[in-house]
Amino acid sequence: MGGLALAASSTLLPELQTAAHASPAPAAGPAAAPSQVLSDMQDPRAWALSSRDGSIRPDTSTHSHGNQSLEITTTGDSGRPTSADLALSGVDMTDCQWDLWLRAEDYRQIESIQLELGGEGEDCLRLDVAPDMRTLRTGTWCRVTVNRAAERAVVGHPRLDQVTRVRLKVVPASDSTSSRLWLGYLATLPSAASGIVSISFDDGYDSDYKTARAILQDCGIGAATSYVIADKVGLPGRMSTNQLAEMREVHGWDIAAHASTDLTTLDEAGVRRELETIRSFLLEHGYPEGAAHFALPMGRYNDLVLRTSQDYFTSMRTIENAPETLAPGDPFRLRVFYCGSYTTESQVEKALARCQEHRC
Repeated sequence: MGGLALAASSTLLPELQTAAHASPAPAAGPAAAPSQVLSDMQDPRAWALSSRDGSIRPDTSTHSHGNQSLEITTTGDSGRPTSADLALSGVDMTDCQWDLWLRAEDYRQIESIQLELGGEGEDCLRLDVAPDMRTLRTGTWCRVTVNRAAERAVVGHPRLDQVTRVRLKVVPASDSTSSRLWLGYLATLPSAASGIVSISFDDGYDSDYKTARAILQDCGIGAATSYVIADKVGLPGRMSTNQLAEMREVHGWDIAAHASTDLTTLDEAGVRRELETIRSFLLEHGYPEGAAHFALPMGRYNDLVLRTSQDYFTSMRTIENAPETLAPGDPFRLRVFYCGSYTTESQVEKALARCQEHRC
């Protein structure tokens, strides 16, 4: 089988819905209106440097909202992070998600971006904003939504019903150089009433038909999604057109779009040829729903791929390991719990338990 993304069972997770949709979340658009804007950066002086090292300053040369952002410069030393604090009057964050717009000069120079929610002391909830830093790979503005499943640590006993301090901490990677991160927006979002877990397999191997289908049915999961490569269908070890039709029509699976070429090596014309090939194949064979969703080959993309794909699809799935929110912040950078032969049962169980706990 190819890569497996977001595996779960309704038997294991009775409070979560399981879905066979090609998109790992049912809503492929902007998340719900923010419950509260914490900072739109139009007064970046509201942020104060709280670390001994690094620097922050307002920057009018790049912004996601309004006409300026907050530039955060790292030290290049992983033992000396840069932190910026925002004082609040007391915001209830007991049941919410978080919405950030970020841009990284070079994501490889950053080890982690952490959001701390607390008060006057050191007690705080610490969240991993980008558990997989490749989310910021393009160097352009990126919307990153965060839920409680991204919890990194709970320090002491933070009062989440009265958050008076938000801290954004940027930790440099080991052996890195000084680099910049921009924050353009920060808000809270309503939490979902229930989580949704969808399961997908890459590459269209015949093990989806021969093995995965039966295992999922035994676990009480009726269907999943198979992302197939047009020019591989019918080859040895791959599903045939008849098997794909049975998977869809008899077993309820979604058949969606995938490819084998690294799209980041192509110019715009080459990217369009690849996307048109797989989309046309799916439409011609009667899979219009799946033809709207694309799994990136090897998970690789750049700004050209992101922009061009929006002419063909309504969602794009990465292999970036991070909890996705409901609704996703960016349907063209859908994040996953990505499984391979190296994934242990305990890792899957831990991910499922966290999803169940936080309804995500």
